[in-house]
Amino acid sequence: MGSGGCGQGSGSANGATVTANLAFTKFLFVIARADDDAHGARLRTAGGNIARGFFNDFDIDDGRETQGPRFETIQFFVRDGDADAIENGAASFPRARHMVQVSSKYRPRLQEIDEELRRRIGDAADVVSLEGAFRNPRYSSPEMVQYSNKGAPPRRSGRLSKNAIVVPIRKTAEWWQKSALERHSYFYPRADHAGASTAKGHARAAEEGIASLFRRVFHNPDGYERPGEFDFVSYFECDDESLPVFDQVMSSLRDCDQNPEWRYVEEGPTWKGRRVLRW
Repeated sequence: MGSGGCGQGSGSANGATVTANLAFTKFLFVIARADDDAHGARLRTAGGNIARGFFNDFDIDDGRETQGPRFETIQFFVRDGDADAIENGAASFPRARHMVQVSSKYRPRLQEIDEELRRRIGDAADVVSLEGAFRNPRYSSPEMVQYSNKGAPPRRSGRLSKNAIVVPIRKTAEWWQKSALERHSYFYPRADHAGASTAKGHARAAEEGIASLFRRVFHNPDGYERPGEFDFVSYFECDDESLPVFDQVMSSLRDCDQNPEWRYVEEGPTWKGRRVLRW
């Protein structure tokens, strides 16, 4: 889990051997130029229009959620707090107070929604997008898949899991120069010749979050190592009580002594907000 894509793709530069995309998602961050009633009204109207024909994920339940997106879905989010207090606030999308996620098996459909949202909002706000693709997991073994999913919570509605967190990352060139087998090894605990543990590895470092954080890793739909783009977008949902767990998991993942994989991670800015039924 977590922000790393360790072991979750065997693609090379520019997507030469990238696994097939099964579905697509797009995060659209709306950065208001003026936060007034007129902007709020325009935003609500735009949100209502782009939502037509989509299932609203605010009312998701575990009976609808399988291994990946099956329907055209939409989610709305609102960020609380002062934009000036956001870490990495100089970056554009963390300043967005509103965000929407749209998912579909058909990528052109998401581009249509992107263009419609921009057209309906007009000059009242800027829109910044992050794209992702859902792919089958490429862990090293069925045992790792079982380990990372055993005890994981079912996906719950936004009335229960109120919080959403978006964390984009890219891996360094040195990471992609490693073989797929070596990249996979960073998921596992490491030991010396005497059997003593030397590092937890990604999976053990993130273990505490398995039981309380719903997570999904989206891959860059066009491949890895693309200049100016992220390789992965990690998405999390949780209730209020689990927010400290998220922070602790991220702290463990960033500790290179526990998780050597993070030496090869370039972390983008984090966006945190609340899931809402509509804007």
